[in-house]
Amino acid sequence: MSGLKRLCMVVFVLACAFALAAFALTWFGPWTAEVSALFNLEPFALAVLACLAASAAGLLVLLARALFSRRTVRTVEIATVDGGVISVTRDAIAAQASHIVEADGTCDAARVRVDAKARGHIRVHVRVLPHETVDVVAKGAELHEELMDGLAAVCGDKVEDVSLEFVEPESVTLAGGEDDGGEVVEKSAAKAPATDTTSEITVSMGSSRDVEKEA
Repeated sequence: MSGLKRLCMVVFVLACAFALAAFALTWFGPWTAEVSALFNLEPFALAVLACLAASAAGLLVLLARALFSRRTVRTVEIATVDGGVISVTRDAIAAQASHIVEADGTCDAARVRVDAKARGHIRVHVRVLPHETVDVVAKGAELHEELMDGLAAVCGDKVEDVSLEFVEPESVTLAGGEDDGGEVVEKSAAKAPATDTTSEITVSMGSSRDVEKEA
């Protein structure tokens, strides 16, 4: 849950609790007269109205999510054989994508997101963390082709799109000046944290089927 969602949830719960307590104490408890008298004070009445408005807005959001939110798909149907269904989970697809990206040891799959419908149309987004500086265009094309071929072994022709996002490498190799012997001196920067995404390059390529559609 993001920070904004967490804040909205806390405000909604507190608003509901305050409004409920304000009205409940006018009917139950030893201070019913005192609490009822508080409603004659404009600041207290406005605070209760604000809490009621926040509660109503939160309830409308929850109702809209319950009515219109899409069901989370955890298993994708790949094929049908003799009346039976062959399916694969999103976790298995993500694991296969991670294995392909990390196969040669030059990159890590920092995060893999799989968007899928129950009967196919799979989209895979991989955040790639190189161990050192790489040619993003060449490496991106290579990984994209490997992902399309590797995921086809698991998902068949259901893969609709594969996108790659390269984040800042763990170490950056910079070409420095030449020493007395004429050799190029290489300097290795300090290892950056894996979560540092201040410089990002995104490579997004659709499958061959998408290209044919656009043509």
